[in-house]
Amino acid sequence: MERGRTGLSGLMDVLRDFAAREGCIIGVCDGEPLPHIPNPDTPFVSKDTAKRTDPAANMPGVKSIIAVGVGNILESFSPMPEDAGILSVLGVTEDYHVVVKKVLRKLAAELEQHTQFKYKIFVDSPNLDERTIAVKAGLGYIGRHGLVISQEFGSWFNIGLMLTDIAITDVQRQVHNASSYSSFSCAPDCNHCIDACPTGALSETNGFKVSRCISYLTQKDSLTSEEAVLIGRNLCGCDICQDVCPKNPSQPVVWANPDDWLNMTDEEFKNMYGHTAMSWLGVARLRRNAQAVKTTLLNLQAPPQS
Repeated sequence: MERGRTGLSGLMDVLRDFAAREGCIIGVCDGEPLPHIPNPDTPFVSKDTAKRTDPAANMPGVKSIIAVGVGNILESFSPMPEDAGILSVLGVTEDYHVVVKKVLRKLAAELEQHTQFKYKIFVDSPNLDERTIAVKAGLGYIGRHGLVISQEFGSWFNIGLMLTDIAITDVQRQVHNASSYSSFSCAPDCNHCIDACPTGALSETNGFKVSRCISYLTQKDSLTSEEAVLIGRNLCGCDICQDVCPKNPSQPVVWANPDDWLNMTDEEFKNMYGHTAMSWLGVARLRRNAQAVKTTLLNLQAPPQS
């Protein structure tokens, strides 16, 4: 493809300026296939190995990938009462699928002012391995909790990818704050996330057990009685492994009252949470979680049997 009137180095300047202006991090990598990735045992991920490892299987003619990291840090939240259930930060902030796609579309429009190109946007796609690509592009490294840790946001950020037919990777790949941080790793003696996980989903020897991950359990179609106990006070999602990570800025505890969830109408749910990423779960699943959390809270409050 022709470089366009701005030239490759000029396009990198556009990316740097955009990242600084939008408060995000951006990195670039080539569109070559990723190393072989075994079929995942995690849900919501495609079993099609070609699509997960080969960008060209998702967009023919791809030459480079622009990886964007958009922070998801909440400044404040009211103190949590004793009878409340805990929410992931994603349960109250604007749906990151919408937010990150807006950023990527805005970036595409800006790049189109300088050159003609084809592109395809991915946010939380079941196909491409977004975390591996984010590391390849220099946004950060994979922590022991399995999430990408960046220098700017820790792991409190969401990834978006733009596959393009622009050959911009023969210029330095680091853009703005995206740096050689991808060559870092967790400290050898840091096991904060593993030690803090209450269900043993994280293990230094056995890796990640999705079947015991609270975040996953709150999203399942149905819960066994044991799984209902495992979610504890978590109404939707779980941020424990991120809360304790020393690389992360602190976040307030986000909460909701399970009784409110059980008594809300569908319309009230939509008005309160329709803008969040958890809205796709549906009211029935969230009410189910609320009932499980309420049972947990009642058991915690019950006097010990003699």
